[in-house]
Parts: sequence; structure tokens; C-alpha cells
Amino acid sequence: MGTREAMRAAAQTVAETAVEGAAGMGLGSAGEAAALQDGPRAADGAAASARFFPWRFLGMGLLIAWLCCTHITAVFPGSGFDLEPRHTFDYAMRVGDVGMLLLLGLAAPRLGRLSRHRALCAVAVGLTCLGTLAGGLALIPGSAPAAALAAVGVATSLGGAVLFCLWAEIYSQMGMTRTIMYGAFSCLVAGGAAFLVCTMRPPCAIMATAVLPGLSLGCAWLSLRALPGEPVRRPSTRYAVPWKLVAIMAVAGLLSGSSGLVLGGVEGVGAMFRVLATVLAAVVILAVMFVRRDRMDVRFLAKVALPLAVIALALLPFAHSAIAYLVAFLLKFAYVWFTFFVLLVLAGICYRYEVPSLRVFAIARASSEAAILFGIVLRRGFQGNGYMDSEAFAVAFAVAGIALVGACVLVWASEKSVNGDWGAAGVAPETNLHVAGPRERFMARCDRVAADAGLTAREAEIMALVAQGLTRREIERELFLSENTVKTHVRHLHAKLGTSSKAEVIALVGEPGE
Repeated sequence: MGTREAMRAAAQTVAETAVEGAAGMGLGSAGEAAALQDGPRAADGAAASARFFPWRFLGMGLLIAWLCCTHITAVFPGSGFDLEPRHTFDYAMRVGDVGMLLLLGLAAPRLGRLSRHRALCAVAVGLTCLGTLAGGLALIPGSAPAAALAAVGVATSLGGAVLFCLWAEIYSQMGMTRTIMYGAFSCLVAGGAAFLVCTMRPPCAIMATAVLPGLSLGCAWLSLRALPGEPVRRPSTRYAVPWKLVAIMAVAGLLSGSSGLVLGGVEGVGAMFRVLATVLAAVVILAVMFVRRDRMDVRFLAKVALPLAVIALALLPFAHSAIAYLVAFLLKFAYVWFTFFVLLVLAGICYRYEVPSLRVFAIARASSEAAILFGIVLRRGFQGNGYMDSEAFAVAFAVAGIALVGACVLVWASEKSVNGDWGAAGVAPETNLHVAGPRERFMARCDRVAADAGLTAREAEIMALVAQGLTRREIERELFLSENTVKTHVRHLHAKLGTSSKAEVIALVGEPGE
């Protein structure tokens, strides 16, 4: 075996082990194994861009890296500049981000799939790239007028909001296994890209940062060519916003925005903590995939994040010197991990219940970003007025924060299942009753058959793909499994189901469109 073949075999073994773990995660199910196929579009796109697989799905990491780098003062615009223009530009970017997300959320019923509006996406991302260059190279270093800083800052934010919603659409069509896997690897890409940019000196660091959104958009287009399109919004169905999840995201954002409260005038540390927490989340998820495999449940992200937030808030009144940095990191850490979990829940809802992703993700992200902005304003106001010098104020702030975390736990506990739809599934306006779509019905049948036959998570996942008519080679590519592994699982599921052919499996489960 040559070097290239050996490397390919090793990579496939790693991917296979990782996906084996993802298949058994608590947010997954038998029917989530594969998206319903969208005719020749997905197949043609896959053939046209196969050489980029699976790197194209990691473009979300480039967006995360851009978001982080634009908030690290040592990178954007660099050290030695007045912070006031930097703050003005930052506020404008955040306001523009929230405004664009709300606009997309409100216009979602008319826009439909965001991926259909390529010109809008290209213009928005182009403005982001140009705005990053203009802000980092000229406006902030030159202490431009506040109006110019604000205008360019708002324009710079537009592409970030569009890219987030575009990637949300992509990940919502993967199914939980691939969403978790590519989400984790995207976090590693984000950390690597941010670290690489941080090693550069201005203006190279700024120019590298400006390129990231464009590269992310290119990856998004390649990804869309390889996936089935998001189901068309059913006109006779009303889709509600999962307001409980939105509220939880807002609380997490508020705590994240105020996480630097104990750091005095230190700027840019929160963004570096965010990069570190993002990488750590990815490493832990992938490690647990290898160690626990079928017992893996991504809800552990929330179960870890919430107690850590309470610990950080309890330490806040005692946060001096090194402890201050620990408190700030723990709060940012809790925010990143819990946000990762909520986004996985939203992707699962959009996938299983065929909920249009644009409105759900845009509003959830807008609530989080608005809360972060509010937390930053509060933090800088409290620091400027010396409130943190008062022990009584620190205690009161900690108690209020712990109360908010407790409220999140109660909201979470009020749901019958965090694997449910959180009220976002489509309902008929006349009866206000849930209307199940083709994918939900197919997945429910897969879950029922898998439970009755006692299939493992991997066998159930492959059964769903077989029921959709996929060939063995297509299943291998879909799940990154070797030929022998797929053959073994197919043989086992046939034995448990009492079937001997693909046609019999389809007859037992039913076709996806039924």
C-alpha cells in the first residue's frame, strides 16, 4: 500500500470511529440517519465537488474565526491604537448584526430558503470583507469620525449574519450525526484559523481576517451542492418560534457579554477565551465519541455548562488578579458550550420536523447577540463608575446571575423532552394541531421499527438509509464507514428484521414520501 492509500485508510478509520460515537448520541434517532434525497441535484453536486469533501462542510469554522478575530484588539486593528474608535466600530457591528438577523427573521416567510438568494448573500459577504479591510486598516487606526465608523461597522456585520443563517440551513439538512461531527471539526478549524491569524502582524492579520468570510461563503456553496434542499415551507402550516430556547440563548448571551466585568479595563480577552472554549468543546466532543461511543449524549454540554456558570458567578465577589481571569473564562466557556448545545437542538428540530431554518436561527441568534451587546454596555458602564469596587454590588450581581441560570434550568425542565420540538413544529391554523411532514413520518416509522427489532443505533441508522434506496457504496460515503463495516451492519439488521433484501426493508419501513 502506497503512502497516499495508507493516509486515506487511516483517515477513514478515524472518521468511522468518530461517527460510530455520534450515531448513538441522545439527540439522534434512527430516522435522522439521512436527509430525504432531492433528485439529481444532490448527486450532481456531490460529483462536482467531491474532491473538497469533507472540507467544504467545515466552512462554518472560518466564520467563527472571523467573528473572534474581529474582536481581538491585538489583531483588529492591532496594538497601540486608541480604543474609542474601536468601541464605536464594535458597537456598530453588533447593532448591525442584530438588525440584519431580525430583518432576516421577519422576512423569512417571503424569502424562503436563504440559499436561493445568491446575489443577496454575495453582496452581504462582499461588504463584510471590504468593511473588515476598511475598518482595520484605515478607519480605526485613523480615528475616523464616529458616523463613518458606525456606517462601515454596520455594513461589515451584514455578511456575518447572512453566513450564520446560511450555515444554519446547511447543518439543518445533515441529520444529527453529521451535524455534530462537522460542527466539532468546524470548531477545530475556527481555533486553527484564529491562531494562525494571531501569529501574523498587521496589516497581514487584518487582510487574512478579511478573507475568511469569502472563503466561508465558498465552502457554503459547495456544501449546498452536495445536500438535499431544505423542504419547501408548507403554506397551510404555521411555524412558531421556540421562545423558551430563545430566552435561554438570551440569558447565556447576557452572561457572556458581562463576563469581563472583573477584568477592569482589559480588552479583547473575552474573544481569546471564546476561541479556547470553542476548541476545547470540539476536543471533548470528539474524545467522548471515541471513549463512550453509543452511550454518548451531547446534552452533557449543557449539564457541564450550567454548573460552571454557577461556580463562576459564585466566585465573582472574590475575583481578584488570577481569579478574575478564571471567572471570565468560565463564563465564556459556559456560554460557548451551552450555545453549541442549543444550536444542535435547533438543527435537530428543523431537520426532523421540517421547520424552515431561517426564522428560527435568525431570531435565536439575534436574541443572543442583543443580550451580549447589552451585557457589554452594562459591563463598561459598571466599570466606568467603579461599581465593582463595592463588595455588596459584586454579591448582588452574582446572586442575580445565579437566579437567571436557575430560571434557565426551570425552563429546560418544563419541557417534556429536550429532544422534542419545543413548540416549533408546524401546526394547522384552523385546528392548531400538529401537522407531521413526510420526513417526520418516515423517521417515526424508522424509530418504531428499530425499537421493535432491537437494532443498535448504527444498525438503525443504516436501516434508514437502506429504506431510502441508497446503495452500499452510497452508505459508505454518507457515514464514512468501510465496506466491511457496512456489510456487517447490513447483515445484522437483516437478521434482526427478518429480511433478506433492500426491497423487503423498504416494504417494512415504508418509502420516505409516504
